[in-house]
Amino acid sequence: MYHMSFDQQGGFSRQMYDVSAMGLKCADCGVAITELPFEPKADRPVYCRDCNRNHRKTATGGGGFGGGDRGFAPRQSFDVSSMGLKCADCGVAITELPFEPKADRPVYCRDCNRNRRQGFGR
Repeated sequence: MYHMSFDQQGGFSRQMYDVSAMGLKCADCGVAITELPFEPKADRPVYCRDCNRNHRKTATGGGGFGGGDRGFAPRQSFDVSSMGLKCADCGVAITELPFEPKADRPVYCRDCNRNRRQGFGR
């Protein structure tokens, strides 16, 4: 069973599931959990709000860009400076990419890639 939760200003917050009858406890600190923003699965641990926040910070490397409480992991980048890659459009040397390049695909510098993506949206 779930109910809608409202924030302090009276606006909609999020759907919450009443799990008080399930006797759930936080897997880290053991505090009783009475509601969750999702239906719990038997094969996964559940955490109280504070422990969940700590898990997310640990998983994303803390605050700052690409981290913190938003749930985004930092983008992995690949050092390709030893590969001698050049942008397929402008020829500038490429030393780092947000993906592992494939030999059969062209690579583009940030500016050329941005221009190409904007061109596709027209």
